[in-house]
Amino acid sequence: MIKSIKIFLKKFYKKIIFKIFILIYQKPKLLKKNLKDNSAKVYKINIDKNDYQIFSFKNGIVYTDSNDTTAYISKNNFLSNASMQYFKIDKINSFNGSISKNETLFNGTPKFRKKFSGTVLSLLSGGAAKDNFTHWFTDIIPRIKIFSIKFKLKQINKYYVPSIKYKYQIDSLKCLGIKKSQLISSEKYKHIQANHIYATSHPCYHLPMKVKKWSLNFINKAYSKNSYKNKYKKIFIDRDQFKLIDINNLKKFKDYRVLVNETEIKNYLSTKGFQIIKPEDYSFAEQVKIFSSSKFVIGLYGAAMMMLSFCKKNTKVIEIKPKLGGNEFKNISKLLKLKHKQINLNPLIKSSTPQNGLLLCPIKKIKREIHNLE
Repeated sequence: MIKSIKIFLKKFYKKIIFKIFILIYQKPKLLKKNLKDNSAKVYKINIDKNDYQIFSFKNGIVYTDSNDTTAYISKNNFLSNASMQYFKIDKINSFNGSISKNETLFNGTPKFRKKFSGTVLSLLSGGAAKDNFTHWFTDIIPRIKIFSIKFKLKQINKYYVPSIKYKYQIDSLKCLGIKKSQLISSEKYKHIQANHIYATSHPCYHLPMKVKKWSLNFINKAYSKNSYKNKYKKIFIDRDQFKLIDINNLKKFKDYRVLVNETEIKNYLSTKGFQIIKPEDYSFAEQVKIFSSSKFVIGLYGAAMMMLSFCKKNTKVIEIKPKLGGNEFKNISKLLKLKHKQINLNPLIKSSTPQNGLLLCPIKKIKREIHNLE
């Protein structure tokens, strides 16, 4: 009974907040067909036969919930096609729906607006990009390249980004000449306005599993400038997550992604000349340098495998993964001409999240794939 009352009061409070903010800021509108909004422009560009758009807004507005909804609103209060409205397909995957379903059309922009002077380039994408290393490099960073095809970055005063809570986010932008003082985090400011706002269409059309070759070439060229001569030729990516689970109560941790025999695998690979590395122990620049130096990489399916983007042609890769996990990293290897093998495993206990699970990888399977690649 008490729980039902709390839920009711929470919903009631939310409705009141929406109504108050609609009085402060009008709900945006959809532009009718055959009408033109003179406060917004769209520029069409092409990169390697992939079509993209750059959106320009004088005195533009951006609202985001830092997750599924992002609304680009013109001075004339029209909702732009640059906007994003993601809807869940399952626990992991989403799709970008019709602009007519953008939440701001119904509930307005229920956060106080922060005004910034100058020109802002918005790099916002779906909510995954604020926490996920892979999405940061497939969804966010390539937008800078899209913008730079038409305009010069020196005209940008601020960059509106999903988050700056992780060091790699700040470091990866710093490598591109973007200072921390230029960053606006959507986690702090969910509703902004600026003299001029730019945005771009999604680098891989809202399908990170189908990252584009031009995008990989861009980040490789931007970051892979140095490598170690005689170090890190063979590496194993250590997730060090076995300590997170209780071996006597595996069912409780069935939705984790963990190699339960990780210690055995590390001990074996050490005898074969592999260095065991934990990416989080290194700066972003050092990680790039390590993977750029590597000739052989073995690791568990996960965000750290995005670092394959910095490997050189013909680098050997063994990816250990849940059978229902995606093939985004194999696709990266294909585009960069890496020699990629997968060891697909059924989880010990069925996970409710397809790409997760507790995995036991027999050493003989690793031996076989090493032999196949050598």
